[in-house]
Amino acid sequence: MGGVAREGSWRQLVSSGATRPFVGAAAAGEARAIAELLAAAFCDNPLNLAVVDSPDPLRRLRACQPGTRDLVDAAFLHDQLWVARDGASPRGALVGSPPGAHPLPPPPLARRLRGLWVQGWRVAGRWAEVFEVLQRHHPEGPHWYLATLGVEPPRQGRGVGTRLLRSWLEHVDARAGDVYLETDRELNVSWYQREGFGVLSSIQVLGVPVWCMRRPHRTGA
Repeated sequence: MGGVAREGSWRQLVSSGATRPFVGAAAAGEARAIAELLAAAFCDNPLNLAVVDSPDPLRRLRACQPGTRDLVDAAFLHDQLWVARDGASPRGALVGSPPGAHPLPPPPLARRLRGLWVQGWRVAGRWAEVFEVLQRHHPEGPHWYLATLGVEPPRQGRGVGTRLLRSWLEHVDARAGDVYLETDRELNVSWYQREGFGVLSSIQVLGVPVWCMRRPHRTGA
């Protein structure tokens, strides 16, 4: 699917309450803000702590930013980026790929070299190892893939992520198909279970437990 994400390319949902987020397509020029939002949301996750292995939170944040920027740019280009707003600015983001679209294309070589310079060889090598392990456990057959869902830290726990996830799942259910994801946070497991996901397996990645989860297609949803 070519081109940038377009307003109206997805079903956009507006809640009746002013404080509840609006979910829709990312706008042109938002990629950097969304990437920084996701880096802040994930820099203290268990896998990020294992990969970066630094007590300095700014170091961990900088090491996360190249990866989130590459992911956001690819998802934006292929119309797979959902954004939640409670005003003019993005407060949460979700990357969800339809069957056959994972993995997203890698960034250009120059971009990868810049990311390597920021992260360093050790961190980049560990991320490559994480990706390889997750790919080995990725299910075969057609399925939707929830690659990333993050909310900026000050607004976590306020329903932004739930609104974002449910909006995307409504989109998926209208088109049929199972959904697959991985999470490295045990607290997220019960949260996803409330939305219909079940645990397929628990694996170890760099010594960190990662839960692989699946939500079967909901006929007639």
